[in-house]
Amino acid sequence: MVVRVNLKHIEIILAIEHAGSLRGAAKVLGRTQPALTKALRQAEADLGTAIFERGPSGVSVTAHGRTVLRRARVIHEEFRRMQEDVSQIKGGIDGNLSVTVSPLAATKFVPQAMARFRRRFARAHVQIDGGHEPMAFGPLRNGAVDFVIGPAPGGSGANGLHVTEIVKTPICVVTGRGSRYAGATSLTQLLDADWIMIGPKERLPIVAERFRAMGLVPPEPHLNSDSVLSILSMLADSDMVCSFPTLFLDDFEGVWPIVRIPVTEAFPPVPIAITHSAQRPLTPAAAFFRDCVLAVADEFASRKAGYSKKVSQ
Repeated sequence: MVVRVNLKHIEIILAIEHAGSLRGAAKVLGRTQPALTKALRQAEADLGTAIFERGPSGVSVTAHGRTVLRRARVIHEEFRRMQEDVSQIKGGIDGNLSVTVSPLAATKFVPQAMARFRRRFARAHVQIDGGHEPMAFGPLRNGAVDFVIGPAPGGSGANGLHVTEIVKTPICVVTGRGSRYAGATSLTQLLDADWIMIGPKERLPIVAERFRAMGLVPPEPHLNSDSVLSILSMLADSDMVCSFPTLFLDDFEGVWPIVRIPVTEAFPPVPIAITHSAQRPLTPAAAFFRDCVLAVADEFASRKAGYSKKVSQ
């Protein structure tokens, strides 16, 4: 069975989803509501299924409609990228990029990479949002995000993704300046501590494997946050403890009332990578942005001692 749905229909159903009603979508698209209703009916007839259920307060997406909309977003994004490809090949300096970054990447690589990127693509719009694995990779796979710069996906989590490692950061444990754990020398002394963690709850605690290797049950974090400022505020002058990327800690020691806990156990370094979909070709602007990030990371590696750097394809 061949289904024929044109790009106008895709634009319409995405507008209806976003607006939540036919009237709102008609206003956004500058069309009459009857014309939009007719186009929606045609799209649903072509697909052989209802996309929306109409109600007195707007529309709701049907079960089949969720599948249609998921595919429609991908098609819409790919068409936009195709237009940008052509424009940028011709020398255009505009376009759109969406990037999800970890706190370390946001401070160490993105600012300088953006400065370089702007020199060539002065009119390009870049959306930068914070996020962590594993949640960050869903939008990357479905085309909503172009890059994730942060902890590299591991194992099967990297399937369908192109991962370029740019740096490895050591991990340390920090606490408040006056914490009763500030002088601890072993993780065994931190078993009863109140642990907090940077990133979402779904992310495995970085220190868990180290505890297990010692035959200990790893403590469960009682608080998670994507906001480093929130983490630092919780740590300040408290007994809470948190694993922290050492390359990132230099920016906060001396500014915030926090200290490193001198535990003797070493943690495996965490690889930081720039990751994009292996199924979707990069636009010229996206490829140049990636080059800018890699160049900045390379310069960072030449300046910074005490960590290992590796670039892999």
